[in-house]
Amino acid sequence: MAIAIMAFLLLVGTVLQSLVPASAPLGLAKAPFLLAVVLYYALTHKRAAVATVAIVAGLIQDSLSLFPVGYSALCFACFALAVESLRGVLFRDSILTVSALGAVLSALTVPVLYAMLLLGTDTARVPLGWLGLKMAGNALLGLLVAPAVWMVAAGLERQVGVVHSDDD
Repeated sequence: MAIAIMAFLLLVGTVLQSLVPASAPLGLAKAPFLLAVVLYYALTHKRAAVATVAIVAGLIQDSLSLFPVGYSALCFACFALAVESLRGVLFRDSILTVSALGAVLSALTVPVLYAMLLLGTDTARVPLGWLGLKMAGNALLGLLVAPAVWMVAAGLERQVGVVHSDDD
């Protein structure tokens, strides 16, 4: 049943990621639904599930965008494994933790992907002001989306009886 919940969350995250439009006042930032699913798994599941969700969500993200396939997957996997390794020192059941991590990871996605694009291809440089605006927009949207995804995912897992042990 845990795999069915994972597939459902990725499916719903994909649909929302593709349907919710980018916000022009926020530097064309998009709501990070797939990253929020990855964050939920990084804070609540074992490393194998975390890596699986991060890679699949990253590949989906790349297929929905103009990024080369694998860039977001690498970014999401690094973020997810970092959060998973630090979850022993985090208040992982706190909405404040989820909100803060959603904001930070969403904001960090922008410069990391931009740096990967600059290193990998001949990408045109963008003004730092625009990069900052997009980071701020992503942070704001991550701050709002991550707790919502967290509550839905935790509720679904609670309904079907998925139990998380503290030593995961």
